[in-house]
Amino acid sequence: SSSFLPSKSQRQGSGAMLHNRYMATPRRATLHHGSLRGLALAAGAAVALWFGNRCFVNPSSDAKVEGLLVEGNVAGQRRGLLLALAGGVAATANVGLPQPAHAGFERMRVASGPIDRRDKNRCKFASSSMGQANAARDKLLDLRECKMAGESAADKDIAGALMEQGDFSNVDFTNTIMSKAVAQNATFVGANFKNAVVDRATFDYSNLKGAIFKNVILTGSTFEGADLTNVDFTDSAIAAFDVKVMCKNPTLKGTNPVTGEDTYESAGCYNQGLAR
Repeated sequence: SSSFLPSKSQRQGSGAMLHNRYMATPRRATLHHGSLRGLALAAGAAVALWFGNRCFVNPSSDAKVEGLLVEGNVAGQRRGLLLALAGGVAATANVGLPQPAHAGFERMRVASGPIDRRDKNRCKFASSSMGQANAARDKLLDLRECKMAGESAADKDIAGALMEQGDFSNVDFTNTIMSKAVAQNATFVGANFKNAVVDRATFDYSNLKGAIFKNVILTGSTFEGADLTNVDFTDSAIAAFDVKVMCKNPTLKGTNPVTGEDTYESAGCYNQGLAR
């Protein structure tokens, strides 16, 4: 189910839309399945060593040398038994503990090929003829390192675009489909994403000063290390887990110069009780 939080305007008694929408993110309790397998293997090894020690070691008493060899073998098996039991205890201690993993939206590294600098038409916004099929495209939209400040991608489907280290300052992304875009270490100063679908995108370490994310789908998108000064997130849908991380970003402050909205409040940090 979704949990929606009241806006600043609603708290002041107006009938405006919700200030920020939050979609509950299914967060499964992550268990270390490897630890469970390790525990099972350790237990099996311990049982095997104990059984072998009990049933298959038959010390001889008629030869001193043979006796020494057997005793050494028995001692080694006992040490192995103790080590196996210790491994089982260690594995047990790690089972069931909450893991510091973003369960629903754990990010994957994107392996991209080299930039085709011979393609003179590469740095252009182009919709996919396949439509938004989970970011599938008929041709890779490679906008890495492109200088496209002030251009427009309004109403276009650029899902899955590679935008790393590009300059997209003051670009119009109104109504743009930008799902799964890889946009880390890029510049989006003053960009307008109003009414866009920007879910599962990566904006890590990008400069987003003064950007507008008004009424935008941002579920699963990450902003780790990004500069969020003066950004407006009013009415955007942000997953509950993601907003907790976002509210800890020290740059989440200021006022958007276009909309006049307070950045920290527009992200819903006060409504979530996440004020620093």
